[in-house]
Amino acid sequence: MGRPGIGFLLRVGAFAAGIVVVGGFGVSGPGLGDDTKPKAKATDTGDEALKAELLKFNRPTSEDTQRTKLLAFVKDKDRAKKGIALATKLQKAAKGTDKPFNLNGSLVLAKAAHFLKEYSAAEYFYEYSTETAGKLESGEKLLQAYDGLIDLYWDQKKFQDVIDVCERFVELKGPDEVDKVKPFILERLVQAKARQGNTDDALRITESLIQLDEGGWYFTKLKGWVQREAGKLDEAIETYLEVLSKVDSAKRIPREQRDRIKDSVRYALSGLYVDNNEIDKAAKQLEMLIKRDEENPTYQNDLGFILADHDMRLDEAEKLIRNALELDKKRQEKLLEEGKIDEVKETAAYIDSMGWVLFKQKKYKEALPYLEKACADEDEGIHLEIWDHLGDVYQALGQKKNATDAWQKGLTMEDVSKRDIERRKKVIAKLKAAGVEPKVKESPSTEPEKKTPPKKKIID
Repeated sequence: MGRPGIGFLLRVGAFAAGIVVVGGFGVSGPGLGDDTKPKAKATDTGDEALKAELLKFNRPTSEDTQRTKLLAFVKDKDRAKKGIALATKLQKAAKGTDKPFNLNGSLVLAKAAHFLKEYSAAEYFYEYSTETAGKLESGEKLLQAYDGLIDLYWDQKKFQDVIDVCERFVELKGPDEVDKVKPFILERLVQAKARQGNTDDALRITESLIQLDEGGWYFTKLKGWVQREAGKLDEAIETYLEVLSKVDSAKRIPREQRDRIKDSVRYALSGLYVDNNEIDKAAKQLEMLIKRDEENPTYQNDLGFILADHDMRLDEAEKLIRNALELDKKRQEKLLEEGKIDEVKETAAYIDSMGWVLFKQKKYKEALPYLEKACADEDEGIHLEIWDHLGDVYQALGQKKNATDAWQKGLTMEDVSKRDIERRKKVIAKLKAAGVEPKVKESPSTEPEKKTPPKKKIID
């Protein structure tokens, strides 16, 4: 699988190069959490002990400390979900401003609920955080709360809600931190419009942002992103190449930072070239990236995968993917030592790549355990492409029932890219060729989102 789906529990929101939302949850707000407030009596079991644990999230701490606590809290998912439900009940039951969870606690609970896919609770605590941060005129916390709320709706593909929240943010009258990032919130609005299919409007707003930025590289890159969403692949490629040129000429940006920006552009170009069936050009971009950063597992996995997927240089592809698995293990071990993750486990996308290259080499028995392991990952294995690969291996081994079951399971997964739409059609065709009727409708991800009229135009 070409693109891994790894994410970190505590996200740092970056609206642009040099403008980063960080924070140690250090703003106090109304509610419990300081040492002058009565503490809930802790017991070995029951709601009181859980409540006491939850209330500790109110205390200002460093970001690293808060991350460690949050990782520990969500490790037991069932207990964490119970805690989120309890926190939501307590917060809603409290009258007026005497809420048990202050701004710090609400932001942590929102992030925990988001991670656990308790979306209703996450929305409630993010909204509470936006309101409270607004009253306290805390620019940093406003950014965290709004960024989290936008991500929450994006993850649920509620793009109209993303647009509405972006418009609310742009209309805010607040601290300087808020005004500085408004153009980058407009970027999120543009992306949501594009995902809705309203690419003409998205491009119109993007052109306005480019003019405001005096033709700079950042929003030119956004233009390329929208063109890709619109299916204008040749135009998108030309735009990304233009971005590379603009970044090179941006002498005010330190060279190291320019190189990082160019790496991200080249990575996007590799995907575009794959979409455009220019595999040699995609490989060239990834080879350049590997030469610049030999320790990056993503680049090696992606190059290995696209070579294998197109039956090119299979021995080299296998070596690249094995390198990616080893590099990923080392990277995770370092993150574990730093307390940023709580376990080391193989990345489903890389395991899938390993299984797929073995399949392409007709090593079906060797490929099977890799693909079964990738599909067994409840967090990252829920992808049509991985289950399609598993079905192909079962079919090659003569296990027809297992193959059709895998393909049927894959059809229940949500599409994460335009490539999945075409893959879905192919999987349906495989099932029909096997004499099995697909159990789901043929195009579940192609239905347009029900749109509501926007509150107000941002840029005319």
